[in-house]
Amino acid sequence: MPFYTKLKIRKRDSAAMKVKKLRVASRIQELQAAIKKHINDSLSNPDGQKSVRIATWNIRDFGAGKYKGRDFEALYYIAEIISHFDIVALQEVRSDLKEFERLKKILGPDWKYMATDVTDGNAGNGERMVFLYNRRIVQFNNIVGELTLREEGKIKAAFGERIKLEQGIQVQLPDNASSLSGTYKARLKTTKNGTKKLAADLEIPLPDKTNVELPEGASLVVVKNTVVTSPDRGKATVTIPKNIGGEKYRLRFPENSFDDSLRQFARTPFLISFQSGWLKINLCTVHIYYGDASDEKKLEQRRSEIEQLTAALAEKAKGEFKNDSESFLGVLGDFNIIGKGHPTMEALESNDFVIPDELKSIPGSNVSRTMAYDQIAFWKPSRVTEYARLDIKGANIFDFYEHVFTLDDEAVFRGESDNGLKPSSKYSTWRTYKMSDHLPMWIELRTDFSDEYLEKIKSTDVS
Repeated sequence: MPFYTKLKIRKRDSAAMKVKKLRVASRIQELQAAIKKHINDSLSNPDGQKSVRIATWNIRDFGAGKYKGRDFEALYYIAEIISHFDIVALQEVRSDLKEFERLKKILGPDWKYMATDVTDGNAGNGERMVFLYNRRIVQFNNIVGELTLREEGKIKAAFGERIKLEQGIQVQLPDNASSLSGTYKARLKTTKNGTKKLAADLEIPLPDKTNVELPEGASLVVVKNTVVTSPDRGKATVTIPKNIGGEKYRLRFPENSFDDSLRQFARTPFLISFQSGWLKINLCTVHIYYGDASDEKKLEQRRSEIEQLTAALAEKAKGEFKNDSESFLGVLGDFNIIGKGHPTMEALESNDFVIPDELKSIPGSNVSRTMAYDQIAFWKPSRVTEYARLDIKGANIFDFYEHVFTLDDEAVFRGESDNGLKPSSKYSTWRTYKMSDHLPMWIELRTDFSDEYLEKIKSTDVS
């Protein structure tokens, strides 16, 4: 159980603080009972066998301080929820870990964590990914790493390949096209002073026979393995046509002429190895690129990132993990998946990854239950090792808003001061920065395979 030291009512507390502490104590008890019932009702075979409970939770902008951050009330509720699991993958933990360290202190000394560094770039959003685990139940197996893609497997950026014109490259329109100026369909944003700016790249098709003047330092490349004649050692004679094209040729531009169109993950996936009882499991947590679901190119980048993730993990499972046939591989986190049957879901279920039926039946993990953003999937989960297997005892998502920060609580919070809820603030949005706009998803796996192990021994032919 977490440590709720700040709930002790003191003489110096204001009347409002005393009322708040009493409310929080009551809500924690309600939350405890609700989670226990929720988990028990979700178990298909509550037979008392030992198990490990694994959760994934995107805690919105955790540590960013928006709406004055999270005070002890929100942190106590979050800690209570986390304490009912054994391994928790957290997404959207921001670079400043002060708020997270306060949460860790509430959870107590039995809880340890591993966190990634912040991924560079705007897409990374200054976020870390974190594994929290209860060392009384789970053992860290001393293997941890970040997943990166090989050069040939990198993800194509939504904007494609673009040449930076400031590098000395000039575009010349054909004689029959005097100008590209005009009004085009575009996405806009308005600054505080009323200035209109593009909210997304505006692409204007170029007319046929548009010429590009190459910058100084550009060169023609004849690619490796092209057949040539050699008049002398270390020299090659090539015949270059006037109109150059085809698979044998490339243009090399000066450094920094192109945008980075081939990318690693927006946020580097984080892989860690755990053991609980007889079950050894390697877990990879992710927060997939979001972009904009209404932009087909950005949505394709999202789908591609998921597909490249499963391909890279499957390759790792076949190679690195094949030497340990008794371990399993799972991936969990915020995949920003649209829903069942969508290409983003199909990408996760590629390369022999399977989402358990118990989770596939859930309509959504966001607050409104409309989006299947969060998922847990396993690589070849039906395979059986010498004795261990992925035996799922139960899985679900928990809706904490039925018990804390409820819609009926709006008047209470609007009556309190210094909580970041302004008269102009939308309560339904404000509360997601206190708790989250995602609901925690969890799965429980059996960890005791002693009977199977003993039966294996008994079946050994000793003749």
